[in-house]
Order: sequence, then structure tokens, then C-alpha cells
Amino acid sequence: MAGTPPNARRLVLSIEIMASPEMVFDFHTDPQNLLKITPSNLAVTLETSGPTEVGQTISINVKHLGLFAMTWKVMFTSVDRPTLLVDEQISGPFQYWKQIRTFTATNSGTLLTDVVEYCPPFGLLGRVADALVVKRQVSKMFRHRQKKTKALIESLPIPLLD
Repeated sequence: MAGTPPNARRLVLSIEIMASPEMVFDFHTDPQNLLKITPSNLAVTLETSGPTEVGQTISINVKHLGLFAMTWKVMFTSVDRPTLLVDEQISGPFQYWKQIRTFTATNSGTLLTDVVEYCPPFGLLGRVADALVVKRQVSKMFRHRQKKTKALIESLPIPLLD
């Protein structure tokens, strides 16, 4: 896939989760979990999914506020269990979209960091919309997803070691 455009926006958000990097990584490789962490103002359905490996594509339908519907297709471009997961938009609402998830072991669990690089569509109009609405909405969505991920993972029973 092409490199990051020079005009791309970049959002970086992190949260610490009391679980191993393997557990947090595996949570993110199950496409069904996307449905569990998506904000309620977005209706998401999976069209296709499969094993999380480089080249695997996932197609989702997204309906925002019950009004605006779109199909979003992403491909995994880097998978390194349990430290890195990268997907990039093949087709969808943005001119460019790349999500990089890193899973870093800490003394008390895992630091999950989401780096989102994106370019809104529609040139100058898109940049204005980004400044007024899009950037705030993307940030809000990822904060919600991280908090929901933390709550779901930390509520799971801890596996016993042999």
C-alpha cells in the first residue's frame, strides 16, 4: 500500500489494560469484538471476515445515526502477534485511512496504543469538515472503543497458569 500522504491527520490514543499483550492482541483479532466496542450511534455489520493475517480483508457496513450508510473495506498490512496490528482502507469514506495498534507489555498489563492516520475526502471541503467535526468524532470514537475494550477484557476471567 502507498505511504502516508504528507497532508494526513494523525491521532494517537493510549490506554492501559490489566491483561497480557497476547490477550489484548487476540481480542483485536476477533472481528466480532468490533461490534461490541462500536459506539451506539454507529450500526456496524460484518460482511466478510476471516483469520487475521497479512492480506486478509474485512468488509463492514456502517450506518451512522441510522441515516448514512457505507461499506468500508480494510486489509491487514502488518500482523506481528502480540505487538502490532495494522490495517489500511481499501475502499471507504476516507481518501486515506490507516490504523496502527501496538500492544506494549507494562508492569501491570498492556499499553494499547491506537495510531490513526487519515485524510478526509473532498479536498478543501473535507479539511474544513475535519476541523469542525471529523477529527473530534474520530477521537471520540477511539476513546470510546478503548474504554469499552478495557472494560470487556478486564471483566474476563483470568486464565490459570499450569
